[in-house]
Amino acid sequence: MSLKEEEVDNDKPMTFQDSRHQIDNNKQPDDKRLLHFGDAKKDMEVESKELVLSLQSQLTDSYKKMQEMEYQSNRLKATLREKDDKWQKSLSRLLKGTQDLRWAQLDAKEEILRLQFDWKDQLKNFGEELQTLVAAASGYHKVLAENRQLYNEVQDLKGNIRVYCRVRPFLTKDSTKQTTIDYIGENGELVLANPGKPVGKDSRRSFTFNRCFDTKSLQEEVFLDTQPLIRSVLDGFNVCIFAYGQTGSGKTFTMSGPTNMTPTNWGVNYRALNDLFEITQTRVHVFRYEIGVQMLEIYNEQVRDLLVTDGSHKKLEIRNNSQLNGLNVPDANIMPVTSTDDVLELMKLGQKNRAVGSTSLNDRSSRSHSVVTVHVQGKDLESGSIFRGSLHLVDLAGSERVDKSEVTGDRLKEAQHINKSLSALGDVISALAQKNGHVPYRNSKLTQLLQDSLGGQAKTLMFVHISPDADSFGETMSTLKFAERVATVELGAARSNKESGEIQILKDQVYQLKEVVAKRDAEIAILNNTIKEQLEKADNIANTEKVKGKPTNASKPRRRTSNEAQAQKGRKTTTENGNANAEVCLISKSSIYAQNSRR
Repeated sequence: MSLKEEEVDNDKPMTFQDSRHQIDNNKQPDDKRLLHFGDAKKDMEVESKELVLSLQSQLTDSYKKMQEMEYQSNRLKATLREKDDKWQKSLSRLLKGTQDLRWAQLDAKEEILRLQFDWKDQLKNFGEELQTLVAAASGYHKVLAENRQLYNEVQDLKGNIRVYCRVRPFLTKDSTKQTTIDYIGENGELVLANPGKPVGKDSRRSFTFNRCFDTKSLQEEVFLDTQPLIRSVLDGFNVCIFAYGQTGSGKTFTMSGPTNMTPTNWGVNYRALNDLFEITQTRVHVFRYEIGVQMLEIYNEQVRDLLVTDGSHKKLEIRNNSQLNGLNVPDANIMPVTSTDDVLELMKLGQKNRAVGSTSLNDRSSRSHSVVTVHVQGKDLESGSIFRGSLHLVDLAGSERVDKSEVTGDRLKEAQHINKSLSALGDVISALAQKNGHVPYRNSKLTQLLQDSLGGQAKTLMFVHISPDADSFGETMSTLKFAERVATVELGAARSNKESGEIQILKDQVYQLKEVVAKRDAEIAILNNTIKEQLEKADNIANTEKVKGKPTNASKPRRRTSNEAQAQKGRKTTTENGNANAEVCLISKSSIYAQNSRR
């Protein structure tokens, strides 16, 4: 065997071994892979089982949802069928309603045509009625004037001085509740019982007034009975309402109200102004009104202005309506007011400035007579006539004996002045009741201020206030006796302060003529002074030359020059013109007065 064959033979076993080794080597990874594939198979089987279970669960849920959807679908179908039925019914009703509406439209059309014919007839009748109303409206102012005249005549039939009695209720401080009021009638009867004589002839005393208010009467009730009298102020009448009675009997409560006021317990003052404003608003198309308020007090026989803000108390004089503006006290402040709020502010200021003091009968006793005067001027927009009326609201100071009020010093002086003025008021009432020729108005500032209201040209009302307690019996009896005398006073018919438009024009002309005369008089006075100065100067020159011994022209008889003659002629002409102007003014005045008297 050759070498090459040996080598080949040697190589063959090596190759087989290598292949076997290679096969063994290859077999091991395949086993591993086979094991890996087995594990993967198991994992896939587990996953597939889980997936199958999940799909079965989803399939079950889907089946349930499908059943629910079928159920909801069936319900929705049923609902739709119901709605469809309802819609069909609604549509049927709508069609029927439309048909009815068409028939109603036809009926309405026929009704409108019929109404058109009726309206034409009614419009024709309305035109005829409108012409009648226009003719009736032309006499409206005449009818209004007649109504006012009849209204005031009815008020005059009740008497010009009316007396209302008001009984104050018991106060908490009253120790005894024994009353002296035995009876109050509906027609103004009042029976007073004497606590000192329970039986016998003098045990009872009866009085009769226009109206009596018991202890339960409200502020509104008192005012309503006074309201017609207050309203006549807007028609040009003067009205006076004053409260009389002893201290603590309720005068200020009736006239002003309590300290803490509300609209429910307003007094006569506030309600009167509020009522006047309401009436002026209702007449705004017929009349134009201007309202002003004055507040005065008579303190120790001195007239004081309560509407001052600087605390000054200048002396005021009473002119008794002699001024052209119709003011009794022209120097006092008169405040224009346009609403009740304005009046409330003024009243607060006036009450603050009023003199009050403490006595044994009242902690805040009024130590003066308070007078609230409301001046009203109205103009008739149709005729131009002017109405001037005034409303005096007087809260008199308390009337009682000095020994009972237990006052001394300044309070004693105040009480003496109060009693003196009230005594003067009693003298005036007595003189009026007896119809004396002389009435002593000038004995007191109070009676002087109220002269226009008590003298026959005004409508007057007195509130007499009494206390029901037994301790006040003496003062109550005195007060009622005074009120009884007032009730017997018969004044003449009240007159309206009305001026026609022509009279107002004549007054303006008189005023202008007076101004012309005053200017002429001033010019004449200046001219006379000039002439007098020139003459005095000439006399002085003549005297000087005479003292020096020189002959003067004045001592020589000479002929007047033309210039001097002209100057004297001018002076004569000026004097004659002044006299002529005065005569013309006198003639104009006399003619105006004659025209007024004829009117």
